[in-house]
Amino acid sequence: MSSKKTISLTAATQCRHIKPDRSRCRANARSGSDHCFFHDPNSVVDREAARRNGGIERSRKAAVLPADTPDRSLTSAADVSGLLAETINQVRRGEVDPRISNAIGYLAGILLKAKERDELEQRITRLESIIANQRENPELGSNLDHDSETVEFVNPDGGGQP
Repeated sequence: MSSKKTISLTAATQCRHIKPDRSRCRANARSGSDHCFFHDPNSVVDREAARRNGGIERSRKAAVLPADTPDRSLTSAADVSGLLAETINQVRRGEVDPRISNAIGYLAGILLKAKERDELEQRITRLESIIANQRENPELGSNLDHDSETVEFVNPDGGGQP
């Protein structure tokens, strides 16, 4: 024996408000009304409360750290990780506004990418210098053990042989 349930899905009706340019409001009408929240004559009190609450929330000062908070050294990925961990905990305690923490996270990502690029540029410069030295001094050959600089080739994937 199978029991069938009938589910009635009614499409939302469009708000019947006509705008000054004679076009119709494109918002969905509220359930049990011919108008949307903004045009329903029965929603005046609710609209005023929403407007007031929005203004109060918008004017709330963002939680920030005191101006005398010391700067953090951000010279390594570990330093940046420490800052992010500290910021996460400050947001959890309400000491820092989430919008500020989002900016910190975004800027930390940019900083880490810049540091990676800088490291890569330094490695390329060292390699180019070694190659230029070998071309200028062919008697050294390809034996880097006698050169003043050593080069370590690292597999960027971190797996397998370099």
